[in-house]
This record gives sequence, structure tokens and C-alpha cells, in this order.
Amino acid sequence: MTLDHDREIMIVADHTEHVTFQGTLRKTASGYDLPMIVHDRLAFSPEEYVRRYNSVQAQMEDMGLDALLIRGPENITHFTGYETPGYYKYHCVVVPKNGQPVFMVRDFEWINSPEFAWSTKLAKVYDWDHPPSVTVNILQQLGLGDGKRIGVEKQAFFYTVDEHETLVRDLPGNTYVDATQIMWNTRMIKSDEEVAVMRKSAALVDMAMLAGWDATAPGVSADHINAVVNHTLFENGGEYMGLPPFILAGERSCLPHQTGGANVLKDDDVMYFEISASQHRYTAALMRTIFLGNPKDEWVRACEAVIGATNAALDFIKPGVTPHDADLVARAVTEKAGFGEYHRNRLGYSIGVSYPPDWGEGEIISLRQGEHRPLEPGMTFHMPPLCLKYREYGIGFSESIVVTEAGCEPLSKLGRELIVKK
Repeated sequence: MTLDHDREIMIVADHTEHVTFQGTLRKTASGYDLPMIVHDRLAFSPEEYVRRYNSVQAQMEDMGLDALLIRGPENITHFTGYETPGYYKYHCVVVPKNGQPVFMVRDFEWINSPEFAWSTKLAKVYDWDHPPSVTVNILQQLGLGDGKRIGVEKQAFFYTVDEHETLVRDLPGNTYVDATQIMWNTRMIKSDEEVAVMRKSAALVDMAMLAGWDATAPGVSADHINAVVNHTLFENGGEYMGLPPFILAGERSCLPHQTGGANVLKDDDVMYFEISASQHRYTAALMRTIFLGNPKDEWVRACEAVIGATNAALDFIKPGVTPHDADLVARAVTEKAGFGEYHRNRLGYSIGVSYPPDWGEGEIISLRQGEHRPLEPGMTFHMPPLCLKYREYGIGFSESIVVTEAGCEPLSKLGRELIVKK
């Protein structure tokens, strides 16, 4: 059977206020009329979405692009506001130079668009379509089928080999260039509105962390404590996270990215927590470790080392310093304390918009050795120094932070201290 991949571009404004918002496209332009769907369910103000649109357009101009194809679900959410866990099916935003974006969305999901997103132009993708062929048709309708420079997200999970080969085969007159960095750059520095949402996520994490601590006692299983943490998150308005909480008791605390377990806490034991929360897909995360009874001397020293590493990084981080140096400053503390071999991970990673399988934005920028781009105000990171010793313990203390004009600020209100429950 031969399928027709032609798609009419829809104008969507039902059940919304359909407005034309006057936004500044570039410093040298007088303005640009950007039609938007606006209602009180949008996660951010119209001005915030115009800011993001302007950033993308400016970078497209710098790269000489006629259009950008946005494919990563985090990038789509950031650019349009659209949210769905159904990102496993094809979604794509075609952003023409100086023009209105066209959101290509699965027909089953399209009614999520006017609920969450500001974009007014849609093209449906049916479950029996070959989605890249629909993209070819949309590009042709927009006059982008020949002799154009098209930016694509070659480094994104969702831009497939088949999609690239289809574009090259069916629109061979175009040039396709890697423009992955455009959306990464746009997401890297958060606005005040974005940081405000992340503070709400951090407040949820604090609540869940305290509930987990209260549930921690000898004879209680990690599964039970994990249930308490998840219950607290969701009961208080949290959304599904990019990763589950990592709640580990005793010797299982050493296992990276694991959670729960039927094993129960002993009288003298270690309890490890790494929890995230999400609001409008914006994440904050926090790691803490507490002890029961009489902790071993090595546990206490490891705890002091990772707290010291976190504190050293918080004191060091400010605009202009590099992630490379920040990592070295923190790592020097754990190494001096004798735990260097157990501190295996980077100091931290960008955090913000997230979908499974991750709650971070580490592909954008990380606090790690070899990363020399200077830090700037508005960057946000989860910074988790920890020590893992196989079948013995996992001990860590983290902060989600925002880089400020003068330094950096933790989003959590919980302190960093050795906690022992007797």
C-alpha cells in the first residue's frame, strides 16, 4: 500500500485566546509579530516564550540557517511549552527563519498542544505514517525543499539515521548541518521565571527528604521508605520524574542509580537518599545520607569529606570560573581525606527541563574536568559529590544550585550536616 504523506498545516486556536504578540526578534529589528496561543495554563509568560524564540532565531542567523528541526522532547518542551510522556512517538518542530513554527505532532496527541503550547500551526502525524516523509512534505510546503540550509539535532537521541537519510534522499538540494547546540545554548542559562519553577521543585524535594528521614528506623525496609518518599512527592503536586528517587539502605547504598529493596535497616546502619521533583518538567534534585545508631568511623569520615567537597564547590563557584576548576576544587577535598578512589563521578551537571531517562541536562554542560566554558549567571546545576564503596556504603551530599551575579545559591533549604538517628 502506498501512503500519502501530504499534510495540511492546521491553525489551532480553539478553546484559547489567540493573540499576536509583539516581540523583539533581534537587536537590529524593529519587531516581529508572532502569533501565539495564550491562556492561564501555560507554564510561563508569553514574554518568556518570545525570549526563547528570539534566542533560537538569533543563533539560526549566526549559522546561516533557513530552518531548524527541533526533535528532542526536552527541547520541544522548552521551545513550545508542550508536554507529554508520549514523546516516544514522532514529534518535531519546524522553525523557519523569521517565521512561525510548525509543530508536527502525533494525531493521537495533538490536543495536548493547545493545552500546553503557544504555537498555532500544527501538522498531524498518523500512526500509519512514515514520519520523516511527512517532514519532507512540510518543508516543501514552507518553501524549504531545495537549496536551503536546514539545522538538525544530530547529537539528540531522537533524530534517527532513517530520518536523516530520508531528508537527504528526498530533498537532496538542501544542506543539513548539525545545529544541536542551538537549543542546548538556549536552555543553558535559565530566566528568573524558570528558576522560580525550579525552586518549587526544590521545595517538594525538601518535603520528601524530611519524610524519608522520619521513616528511617531499624527494621524498616528501603522499599517502605521509598514508598513514603514517592507518596510525599505526588501527594503534594509533584509530577513524574526523569528518574526515580534513589532510596537505598545499608550495603545496597553503594549501588548507583538503584532504588528501594526488601533489605531492612539494622541498628547501626547507613541510609542513602537522592531525590528529584518536577514541576512543568523543571527538575531540582538533592542527595543526603543519614546514619542510625553508632556509624563506623569510615562512614563518618566519608560523610565529612563529601560535605566538605560540596561546601568547597559552593564557595568557589561564581561567574567566570570554569567547570574544570570547580571539579578540581571539590575533588581535592575527597582526595585529601583518603576517599579519592571512591569519588568517581563528575562534580555536577546542568539541570532543568527533563524527561525519562534522565533528570539532568548533562549533555548541555557539566561541572567536570576538561570543560572550560566559563560559568554564567542563570546556569543551574545538580552537584552531587559522593563516595561509593562496593557492598559497604554509598555516602553523598548534593545541592541543586543557580549561579548568581556574586556566586551561587542552593535551591534547597535543608542544611548539610552529619545526621545520626539514635
